[in-house]
Amino acid sequence: MKEETTFSDNEIRIEMNKRYGVDVKTVEKINKGTANIYKIVSHNQKLILKEFQSKYSKENVLKEINAIEYLRENSKVPLPIYLKNNNDEFYFMHKGKVVIVQKFIEGQVLEKNKGNYKQMLESARYLGLIVEGFKDYEIDDSINILNWYSNDEFEKANKKYDEILSKLDNSKISENIKSDIIFKKELLVKLREIVDVEEIKNITHKVSHGDYSSLQFIYDNEDKIKAVLDFIKVKRLPIVWEIARSYSYIDREAKTGNINVENLVEYTKQVAKFTELNEYDFKYLPYVYMIQLARSTFGYSEYFKDTEKKDDYLEFAFYRTNICRDLYEKADEISKKLLELKKE
Repeated sequence: MKEETTFSDNEIRIEMNKRYGVDVKTVEKINKGTANIYKIVSHNQKLILKEFQSKYSKENVLKEINAIEYLRENSKVPLPIYLKNNNDEFYFMHKGKVVIVQKFIEGQVLEKNKGNYKQMLESARYLGLIVEGFKDYEIDDSINILNWYSNDEFEKANKKYDEILSKLDNSKISENIKSDIIFKKELLVKLREIVDVEEIKNITHKVSHGDYSSLQFIYDNEDKIKAVLDFIKVKRLPIVWEIARSYSYIDREAKTGNINVENLVEYTKQVAKFTELNEYDFKYLPYVYMIQLARSTFGYSEYFKDTEKKDDYLEFAFYRTNICRDLYEKADEISKKLLELKKE
């Protein structure tokens, strides 16, 4: 959720001149994401000023910048360029919030599930390059699949689902929400029966973007990726989760949550050209994504909190539950086809 900015246009002009020696001609607010973002135009350059939400500390932001600078030296991934201020720092504080300035990148953003086949494979290629580029990167922040696949996590999810069920009425929307939640509660039980904890703990954990999707790309006029943005969530994680999730965001055929098995397999194959995956990764890819989605109430919970965007939240929740339904039906087929890649 967007927070109120701490800036006026005049304050931006003052700070940019004082800290970066930039004489600002125009300031334009860009309504994208949860941060407050401004396009700055001077006489000889275009820049972006980004004011992070108050929950992000300077350590969070520096973690992102340090990761990007490391990746710039160790990969061919196109990345944003940050400016240092007159204190030789990549950030400054303004009324308690962290602010960074980066070079403006001309281009356009692709909406979710608008990618064609070539764009889908290009996304996979850059994900592989990112993971391989981070191969020797040291970072404390991590997610282990066993943290998701635990009794405590499943019990927490069930309690949250029960809370949502208690808020429903007799409306059509409530009936749809109820149907989804009952399905996800049942899915949690089924996943316990299907997934072998002694096997799933062997899936590969690698440092990756953490929020990799087509929503983080800027495209050029030829619909090719010009830059990959927003590494604020970079961490060590189950890499097949990042693969499955990013595929589901870009493939236009997955718009309603229906997974194209051949496309997902080819997407995974492209990533695996750049970074090694093992047989457990191929076997459990669809289940890892289901585990993460099945225990998430995101969208349903927000529907009862946010009056302004509640319909958008609910649409996103329905979309993710549809992914779960479709993956559950196709999981065995996906696993078998992916395991065949290991034999090639």
